[in-house]
Amino acid sequence: MRLCLNDSLVRLPFSEETEKRVKIVHDIGFRVSGLIIDPEATDDDIKRTQDVFAKYDMAFGSASGWSYFNPDPAVRRERVDKMKKFLKVAGKAGCPTFRVAGGSMSPKNVWMHHPENHTHKAMDLFVEATRELAPYAEDAGVCICPETTQWTIIGSPERMKLFVDRCESDYVKVILDFVNQTRPEDIYKTGEFALKTVGELGDRIGVFHVKDVMVQDSHLVVHIDETPVGTGLLDHDAIIKASTLLEPWKTFSMEHFNQKDVPRETQWQRGFDHIQEHARNMGHVWTGQHLTREKWAQGVKR
Repeated sequence: MRLCLNDSLVRLPFSEETEKRVKIVHDIGFRVSGLIIDPEATDDDIKRTQDVFAKYDMAFGSASGWSYFNPDPAVRRERVDKMKKFLKVAGKAGCPTFRVAGGSMSPKNVWMHHPENHTHKAMDLFVEATRELAPYAEDAGVCICPETTQWTIIGSPERMKLFVDRCESDYVKVILDFVNQTRPEDIYKTGEFALKTVGELGDRIGVFHVKDVMVQDSHLVVHIDETPVGTGLLDHDAIIKASTLLEPWKTFSMEHFNQKDVPRETQWQRGFDHIQEHARNMGHVWTGQHLTREKWAQGVKR
């Protein structure tokens, strides 16, 4: 997989900040960056952003900026139609995947828990909306990839598998976020959990989201939360190993650098250094940043 900084804050349309942020990401050491996009970005915006990425020998990771599911049919209709525009822009830019939320029956928050989230009805509605979008994703060359938490409609590896299989498109996959899916029975054996889950899902996975996980002290209620990369219980060696099981054009995307009172760039550098140390110790070599799905299909290996 290609090592990527997902939370780079690089945005399309092009602005004065675009090159500044791309240079920062490059100087830290990343060669693949996530991209937040606007569906109204022009062809000129796209070309200028592509030129900046080319200047620093960088490549695009997953696009984000919109989540199309809503339980209200009228709202869902509007959001699905807008998603078609997002996919078109992402495809023109050259993003291989588009991150959306794993969905909620809450009318106000696409990530929120809801009594119906784990029902057949919720899954049916999400699949229906995604199947409508699949031909547009295929035309754009961009995989739709919901990011899941245990609260969302696609709330478990079992439901990830069901979702992808029911959508019946090579351009619908999922984001596997190991922290979001860690349960009490897995917290002290995250490496085993990671390898087992990736083995079961295989190339239904389009993106890895990588951060770190901790347990908050409590003897009554389970509290599993994020923690700065390198300070928690996530077995990054196992995740790197698991990444070799998937098609190499996909992204091993680091994210959620939210430590208070620490500059974001400092956190990016610390996370990059941590994961690179593990990769070096394992003798692991990341896929070259310019490997695309199309090149891989043509037989290009790295």
